[in-house]
Amino acid sequence: MRRLMWLVGFWAMAGCSVLPGIGPKAQTPAASPTSTPAASAGPGTPEGIAAFLKDYVKRNNAANKAMSAKLLAGYEGGSSLAIDKAGYLSQLKLGDRDHEPFGYDQPTPTVAAVKGGGWFVTTAYWKGKSETAKEPTYLLFARDGESWLQMYAPDVFSDQAVDELPEIAKDASGAAVEVAQADAAGLMMSPAAFARSYAAHLVGKGAAASKSRFAADRLTTGAASTRVKMAPYAKLTESARPAAAYPSYAVRTADGGALAFTTVERTRRYDVRQGPQRNYVQQKNSGFLPGKYYTYMKFTELIQIVAYIPPKTAGPGQVEVIGSYSGITSGSGH
Repeated sequence: MRRLMWLVGFWAMAGCSVLPGIGPKAQTPAASPTSTPAASAGPGTPEGIAAFLKDYVKRNNAANKAMSAKLLAGYEGGSSLAIDKAGYLSQLKLGDRDHEPFGYDQPTPTVAAVKGGGWFVTTAYWKGKSETAKEPTYLLFARDGESWLQMYAPDVFSDQAVDELPEIAKDASGAAVEVAQADAAGLMMSPAAFARSYAAHLVGKGAAASKSRFAADRLTTGAASTRVKMAPYAKLTESARPAAAYPSYAVRTADGGALAFTTVERTRRYDVRQGPQRNYVQQKNSGFLPGKYYTYMKFTELIQIVAYIPPKTAGPGQVEVIGSYSGITSGSGH
C-alpha cells in the first residue's frame, strides 16, 4: 500500500497558511486476488511467510492497477476493505489512475497464529520503487471460508523504537493466545474498554483520569495541535467512536499484556469563521472533497489502530498506541 499524506488547511485570500496534520493518510489501496486462495493453517515457516506475502503483493498490485472493488472484496475485509474501496472511489473521482507497484521486505521470521487458526499477524516493511519504509507494517489476516482476508495494515509510527515492539506470547503448542474484547483479566483495561476510551481521547474528550491512562502518540498530539491551530479560522465539531461494524482483535503479549487491533470512526466538521478576510478550507487530493469550501467542510474517516495494553500492576502504567492506517470514507462541503 502506497502511503501518501493528506493535507487539510485554511487559506486567507491575502496569504497562505498551510496547517498540516488534520487529514488522514491517503493510500493506493491494498487489493484482492484474481482468484480465491485456498485456506490453510496459515504460513508457519519463514519460507511460508515469504511465499504468502509474495502472492498477496502480486494480487494486490494487479487489482490496484485495475482499481477493481470487486477484486478488492475477495482479498480484504473489515475496515481495510472499507478504507481501500473508498480510496479507489476517491482516485476515480479525481481521474487519478496512476499505479506504482509495491512490495514487502523483511517479513517477520515467524507468524503469530492464534490458537484455533482463525487469524494470524505478521510484520513486514513496505517497499516502493526506490524506497523502503524504516518502520514495519503490521499485517493481520483472518480466515473467511476458503480464503485469507487482510483485515488490518497499520504502519508503526516513526518515533516508535522497532526493537521495543511488543513480543507476542506463544503457548506450548507454539500458538498465540487470543484475548477476548471484553476480557480485562490481568490487563490495565480490556481491548473493548481501550477502544471506547481512546476514541473519546482522540477528540479531546473524556475525564482527566482517563486521559492520563494513555501515553502521548502521534494521532492524539497531532489532533490536539490542529485544534489549536485551526481555532482562529473555523469552529471544529468532532466526534469519534469504536467502529463496531468492523471486527477487532487482540493477542496476549509475552509480558502478560495485550496487542490490540481496533478501528475508530471519526467525523469532523469545520465551520469557517466569517469576517473581513475571507477564509476557506480545502482538502487536497480527495475526490470526496474536490474544491474549496467557504462555509463548511465535513468528512468521516476510519482509523485502524494497533495498541499495546500493559499488564495490570500496582504501579502506574499507560496504554501505548504504536501505529495506524486511515482513510476518508465520505465528505461534503459548501
